Amino acid sequence: PTTPSPNIPTAAMSWLLGGGNCCSSRNINTKSTGSDFDKLLLQTFSKIASAGHVRSQPSSIRRRPLDGKFGLNAQFSPEHFEKKRRQEHDSRKSVVVPVDPEAFNFTKVAEAEIITTVDCSKATKPPDTSFFAGLYQAEEDNRDPVPCTVLVCASPLATGHVLLVPRRDEVLPQALTSELILYGLNLLTKSSRDDFRIVFNSMMGFASVNHFHLHGLYLDYCSLSTKRFPIEKVDRSVIAGSRTEGHTCAELLVESDWFVRGFVLTAGCARGAVPAASGGRPLPDLEALASLVARVVEHLQQANIPHNVLIAPYLGERRARKVDDIFLGNEAAKPNAQSPEVYIIPRQPESNLRETAGFNAAIAEVSGMLVAHDEDHFNGFDETR
Repeated sequence: PTTPSPNIPTAAMSWLLGGGNCCSSRNINTKSTGSDFDKLLLQTFSKIASAGHVRSQPSSIRRRPLDGKFGLNAQFSPEHFEKKRRQEHDSRKSVVVPVDPEAFNFTKVAEAEIITTVDCSKATKPPDTSFFAGLYQAEEDNRDPVPCTVLVCASPLATGHVLLVPRRDEVLPQALTSELILYGLNLLTKSSRDDFRIVFNSMMGFASVNHFHLHGLYLDYCSLSTKRFPIEKVDRSVIAGSRTEGHTCAELLVESDWFVRGFVLTAGCARGAVPAASGGRPLPDLEALASLVARVVEHLQQANIPHNVLIAPYLGERRARKVDDIFLGNEAAKPNAQSPEVYIIPRQPESNLRETAGFNAAIAEVSGMLVAHDEDHFNGFDETR
């Protein structure tokens, strides 16, 4: 349903990884339990929405699954696009745009839209009773706290749709860096729900505000029965790397299985790390993963290629490794780390999307959740159009 993304040669990835091993990933579904972070976000979101401080209500959204092999979902609310905050910038020219101090930014939101402020400087240890127990290690260091303001999304796609704005008062531009990616990975660890996702739209990729922000979504409230975006079920092929000790891994989505091209990046544990107590798999090196993601994104930024990003938690192993031990050597015996997955979707500028598409191809749509412009498109969507 989207315009094909630019052809990024896989050879361009070789300098990013410097290796050629294989990795696996996960395939488990679980019952969601909420951390204090989840409960605060969901409860406060509901209070703020009930008080009328959002432009459109999640209760007005209609949803339906689309027939076909991809598992797409469509949704429509007559309020969403009618009341959505209008863009105040020209997003058609550059992926990295200096902030316009006169334009809207998130320092100008009403106090009633603020849910809380959390520290995104380090990973959070999951509760011992959660599915993610032992998945991330609480970091003990002297790092200064980094404030991240959590706001309700004024035009939410579902209950619990929030905006995550690190260092809000600095009004950073909507462009990913290694540091900002690490903040996103750290924020993911604050949730113990398997349906929580963090997503990002670049400029020219349907970001509506040029002030750095991530979106937080709970997929259980999006009527996604598997609690995953459909793109998360797509098979991949390995470019290079592994999730073993001291390595990172990059995979490509199998083009015949999805509508757009994309990378899936993961990381092994840091060198010398010990296996986690729960199941014996080592903990991921989030800093190494953030560095790898930043190198890919920097390549896209320098080439002025818009992109959408999805950060998903580790949910178990996806498939057995299929690379012969003769090529892996000692690496074959090492366990894979329990790494979150970062999907990077290079894409055409938003202005190139055909006008008759009936949706904006932002991160939700390229991941398989189509937000319809109007009722006719909502009723007419199918996988072949």
